[in-house]
Amino acid sequence: MKKIIDYYRSLPKNEWREMRKSVSVPEYVLWWQVRVMMLYALGMTLKTYLETGEKLDILIQLIANVFAAFSVTFFRAVFPKQIFLGRLPYSAQKYGMILVLFGSYMGHYLGFCGKPGYDSFLHVLSGFLCVFICHEAVVKCLQKQERPLSGFMSSVVGFGMGCFVIIFWEIFEFVYDYFVGTTLQDFLFNPSEDYILFRLFGTPAAPEQKAVFDTMIDMVLALISSIPAAAILWASTAHKQKKQAQSEPLQFSQPPQIESQEAMKK
Repeated sequence: MKKIIDYYRSLPKNEWREMRKSVSVPEYVLWWQVRVMMLYALGMTLKTYLETGEKLDILIQLIANVFAAFSVTFFRAVFPKQIFLGRLPYSAQKYGMILVLFGSYMGHYLGFCGKPGYDSFLHVLSGFLCVFICHEAVVKCLQKQERPLSGFMSSVVGFGMGCFVIIFWEIFEFVYDYFVGTTLQDFLFNPSEDYILFRLFGTPAAPEQKAVFDTMIDMVLALISSIPAAAILWASTAHKQKKQAQSEPLQFSQPPQIESQEAMKK
């Protein structure tokens, strides 16, 4: 019991020291700017809902993203370091804050999602950033051996886990629409003949396929943007490892000791 008390007593100081290793002061200030903006948006939306009963879907979405803005700090504070969530790196949080800002605050609270092309932009951005988020969360959190993963394997892990998140998000949209009654998947989507996909490839052979356009195009955009992200991760990781190897001093093995003639006689 004493060990547990001592652990949580020293936790704030240890977590602050760990965060300073991977997050700069300007980044930390920006984090809190986004958090304050999200809390303000949550408060104003809650006020509107209590007064008019409207914007319930936006309110739920804002609550989830406010939690996301504090998620790494929360998990590291609640879970012990023996558990995966207790070792989530703070570097993963900075990528997540970008998604919170553009997706939740600007997209849903300010209403940018209603503008043409913004939803597609969010899926491109999320596909790109998910590769780095998953790399930070999975590779740095689970890796225990002294030798780090190669740049290629790091990109494979980031890309693979990023694809999983992309698929999971579309499943979440389906389940959310099913129970809440929203149209996140835009299953009533009925594009005109001037739709860019029709101009490139012609109209679909089965017109009923238009109902799944939104879901599939979102996944395709996110997957396409994750490919250059994986390439950047591969190159940057390989460059860091090469630079680190060059900076480390060479260690020469000691020559074998030759016994003296007196020792050999004995």
